[in-house]
This record gives sequence, C-alpha cells and structure tokens, in this order.
Amino acid sequence: MSTLDIERVTTVFERVIPFRFLTQSEKRELARHVTQRDYRVGELIVEQGDEEDDSVFILAEGTVETRDEADGSAGRVGVIEAGHYFGERESLFREPRRYSVRAVEPACCYVVPGDRFLGLLGESRAFAQALGTILRDKHGIFEAFDRFKVELVRAVNQGYVSMDRLLPYYLELEPALHPLVRSETEIDFGGLSYAVRRLPENVTRTFAFLLIDEIPEPYRNPGRFFPEVRTPARRRDVWEMLPGKVMVLLRNGLSDLMDLITNLCLYAVEAGKIRSRVKTPDALSRIRDYLEQPESHSAAARRGLLQRLGFGDSEVDGLESVWPGRTVKTLYEIACHREMFSIDVRRQRNNYNSRSLELWTDQVGNATERLVGYQPSALPADVRVHIISSNTHSVTNCLNPWFPAHMDEVCEWARRTGHPYMDLEWEHPYDRLYALARDYFAAFPEEAEASRAAEEGCGVLRLEETASTGVQVQLIDVSRLHEHTVDPGVSVAPRSRDLIVNIDYAFGEQARHIIKNLLMLFGHNLESINFLGKAGALTGARGDVLAPDAFVGQTTDTFQPLPAPDEEARERLADRIPGHQVHTGPLLTVDGTLLQNRRMLRFYRHIWGCLGIEMEGIHYYLQVVEAAQLGVIPHDIRSRLFYYVSDLPLEHTATLSAPLAATEGIPPLYAITRHILSEALAG
Repeated sequence: MSTLDIERVTTVFERVIPFRFLTQSEKRELARHVTQRDYRVGELIVEQGDEEDDSVFILAEGTVETRDEADGSAGRVGVIEAGHYFGERESLFREPRRYSVRAVEPACCYVVPGDRFLGLLGESRAFAQALGTILRDKHGIFEAFDRFKVELVRAVNQGYVSMDRLLPYYLELEPALHPLVRSETEIDFGGLSYAVRRLPENVTRTFAFLLIDEIPEPYRNPGRFFPEVRTPARRRDVWEMLPGKVMVLLRNGLSDLMDLITNLCLYAVEAGKIRSRVKTPDALSRIRDYLEQPESHSAAARRGLLQRLGFGDSEVDGLESVWPGRTVKTLYEIACHREMFSIDVRRQRNNYNSRSLELWTDQVGNATERLVGYQPSALPADVRVHIISSNTHSVTNCLNPWFPAHMDEVCEWARRTGHPYMDLEWEHPYDRLYALARDYFAAFPEEAEASRAAEEGCGVLRLEETASTGVQVQLIDVSRLHEHTVDPGVSVAPRSRDLIVNIDYAFGEQARHIIKNLLMLFGHNLESINFLGKAGALTGARGDVLAPDAFVGQTTDTFQPLPAPDEEARERLADRIPGHQVHTGPLLTVDGTLLQNRRMLRFYRHIWGCLGIEMEGIHYYLQVVEAAQLGVIPHDIRSRLFYYVSDLPLEHTATLSAPLAATEGIPPLYAITRHILSEALAG
C-alpha cells in the first residue's frame, strides 16, 4: 500500500473498536497487511459454511447483511453498517462461517488475514481485552454456560434436579470432552468411559440420587447401615440405601455437585444412544436368553451377541472397554432404565465451613502433635512448615528409604516377568522404579507393608481417614530423614526441623476451604506453599510443565497475578525434565472438567494468553493472598506452583478420556516433586 492508502486505512481503524485500541505504530503495521475489496449490491462477501477463508473484514463503506441460507430460506439475520467488522469468530474459534454475508449497497472492506488477526491478540493486550469484552458481554458467546449453571443453581435451591429440564442446556454446551454430544447415533466411547468412571458404579441400576453435604443424624455412621458404592476415578462417599437409591456426600462448594451432574448428563446422552439400539422386543429377547444361560457367557459368545444386536466391531470394543465382563447385563439395565433419574438435593444453609471440614482440621492438628510433640499453634519458631498440595504417593516415595534399598530386586523381578515398563526409555531410573512399584506391591503384598513400615520409621504419618472430605493427608517430620537414603534427586539440608504437610488434591471450590483452614492452623510457622497439579494444556505437549504467573477465574474473569517466577529455579526444574519444556503464563481455573468447550478454550488461549486449564488454582491462591495481607501467615511466604500436562483438550487424541502413558505422566510428576522438595528443604 502507498503512504496515502496506509493513512486512509489507519483512519478507519480509529473508528472501529477494538482496532482503535492499537497503538499508532501497530495500526500502521497492520495496514500494511490488509487488502481492499469492493463489492457490488447483492454480491456475496462470505459464503455460509466456508472452512477455507478465515479472514476478518472491516467495513469501511456501505452496508452488508448476514443471512442464514442453510435451510434454503435465506432469512436475514442482521445488518452490519460501516465502522464495524465481521468474520472474527471463524478466525478465533476455527469454525466454519456461520452465515452468508452479502452487500446491501456498494461496499468497501479492508480484509485482515486470519493469522495476522490472531497475531494481534498476542501483540496487544488492550486489543485482546477489548475484543474479549465484546465477545463475552455483547455477543454472549458463553450464554450456554450461564444458562446451564443458572438452571442447575435454581434446581439446587428448590431441592430437586430435573434431568429433562437440564439436558437441553447441557447439549448446548458441547463440552470438549464430549465431542459427539450432538450426534444422535454415533456413540462417544471416550466421553462415556470418562463419565462412567466418575459416577457410582451402579449408575445403570440407580433411579434415585440423594445428594447431601451433611450426613443425616439417623445415619451418622452410614457404613453400618448401607453398602458403599465405588466411583473408580473420583473419590466420593456413596452408599446404596436401597436397590435403586444411593446417597452421595458432596464436598464443600458447588464444584463437586456440578461435576456429578455434568457427568450424569454425559452418561444420559450416551446411554440414550445405546438404548435406541437394544429397545426392540427382538433385541431384549436375545439379551434375556443370553443372561438366562450363564454357561454360554464366554467372550466369543458375548461378542457374537453384541454383533447380532447391530454393534460394529469398534463399537463392541468400545462397550467392552467401558463395562469389561458385564457388557450384556449393562445393556439390559440401560434398556430398562431409560435414564429416569430422580435427583434430590439437601444442602445445609450457610455451610461455609462444614462439620466434616472441622473434623478434618482437628485430625490434622492432633496428628501433628503425635508426630512432633506439639499442636500446630505451639510449634517452636524454628520449625518451618511446608504445605504441599499434590497426591498420595510421589512425595512419600521420594523420601522413603525402602525404594533405594530395593531398587535392584524390583527391577530384577520386572525383567524376569517381562514387565513392559522395562522396554521403555526412562531418563531417570527412579521414575521406572516408582512406575513398577504398584505392580510389584500387588505381586508381593508383604513388601508393600515393609515399604509402609519404612516410611513410618523415617517420620511419615499418614491420615487415611478423611472425615468425608476426600482429602488424605501425610505429615512428614524431616528431622528424622537425615540418617536415611532418599531419592538421589532430592536434597535435604542437614539438621533441618522442617515439617511437611502433604495434602491430596482438593476438588474445585473445596480447595478454598481446605487451604484456609491449614493457613490458620499453622500460621506464622509456614515457610512455603507448594502446588503440584496436573493440567490440560492449550500449548505444548503431554509431559511438559506449566509454571503459572497468574490465574484467571472462568466464571467472572477474575485475574490473579502471582509473584514473578524465579528464573534460576525455573531453569533448575527444566534441567530435571530433558526433552520437555517448562511454559510460563496464565492458567484458567475452570468450573468443571465438562464445563468447557473448544470455543471457550480458544477464547482464553487467545484473549487471555492462557497456557492451560485446571480446577483449584485461583481458589487456593486467593486464600494465600488474603491470609498474608491479614497477617495470618508471613507476608514473604514462598510459593511454588507447577502443573504437569496430562491432556490436550483441543486435540481429540490427547484429552482426559485418552490414557496417559507411563512415560508421559511419571517423569514430569516426579521431576516437579524432586524440585519442590529440594527447593523447600535446601536450608
């Protein structure tokens, strides 16, 4: 473009939000990349459904109209006048063109290439924030999330959740973990497997759910009255009160309830597809005949029946992977059930700090006294306390002398038995040892007991009872580790009197209540707060590490910056995971694993620069900031926050429903664990 043309285009940018928020030099640079296109009356500018062109159009002169031509009616949707832009959604969200755009009168457009438009979002935060406000507040791109949550909260307040009312709102969400939610026939086995593992294992036989956050007085000891029900991939307290009725104890906050209901919605959608295949009298008769002849229940007979019912080979494999060994019986239950759920919700009023959490906090305090001889409030001033939010194994494994002492025999057993982990490449030999440990302990239960005894002997106290919070705790007296051999990647300063409080992952909003009580419990003895989590990444690869410099809250777009990262410490962590990257940037704290779709993820990736998503970060850290400002904990407390990448929610083949390989998850998990322990206990 000539200098005159650049000035003319720049003048147009001044009239169009969000382009007016670019600096003058940014406007002039952008003008060099745009092309001018002129259109006659009635001429097509954008074709509905086009997936090739992702350009953004700035209307300099004239008027255009958007039309929905999908059904052949070509109905007008809206009119766009000069001084506005269109086409940004297709570029930002990688979607086909929603509508056709035609010129109503002679029109002049300045066309910005899609990749250049996305580049602006990373180059100008003012431009990105202005566009985000328009998309969220004026265009309502997240209205589906708002409607779903409003309906659920309304139902919870009334004490009854109607699946018939809620399911249409769920379908509008189009969750990233449920890509086939809109398909009426194709079964989404990845999503179904994810949901089934997080629901009570008798969900196909359950009609009534009683959801509570306090156990009713008559059933104060529910295990005495009712059998427990497993939820394989989510720690929940569930009891079967009667055949077809279960009682579920919810964690603090809305996150746990939201997770349960959204997974139930996913299950209902997919169960409906399955039921449509087997609800005919002939199909039900075939299933009954099979179930009444247990002698014919071989794998081959089961597969043959499923194929005769109309399921293809890949579908049979999918059903068998979700319900191994009981597929046919489950199909019969689904056919008879019809997703007829009754969901009663009974929540306590003003239940900020529930009785369960009070009991949990009391257990932690009393266990501290058993371990080191002092209640938390009476700890000597030179006892430094480090809170670590991680898991129930990596911290104690790294500090347990049993592992260095038995490494050779574990590996010899694995070689002798042909364990597949021996054929994998491991950067750190102890990572392989920890990976093998679960199977080794299953083969030799007495060694599992010996390992537990070894960790107890060097100052590890486990609190297995969670007081119905679902959060296990390990207390570690570091002063008793000095004479023992630990993981060679962990450095412990001599004569340290430190105390480690390692807590299992809280769930969503529950993290706020858990950490608040711990901060008040250990107060001025706190030396560091450490979060070791797993996250879905919007950049990078599985096994990479995310080091957040801020959190963004999904519901309100709350932005919480973190202290500037220690670059030297970050480099030390990177040295522990060769072949993987450590990414620094904001993380999005989402309301739930199913309360996200690809549009939302791309919005936060491009508008806010988020590297990934997780569920507890902002809830944890806001409490730390508040406690420091109020003087509950030292104002200069050290914080270390790292997440390893467990899934890539924008990629179908690497979501949470796709298994994480051992060499993808274990190395970054233990690299972060060694880093946190070494940094905290160095002196």
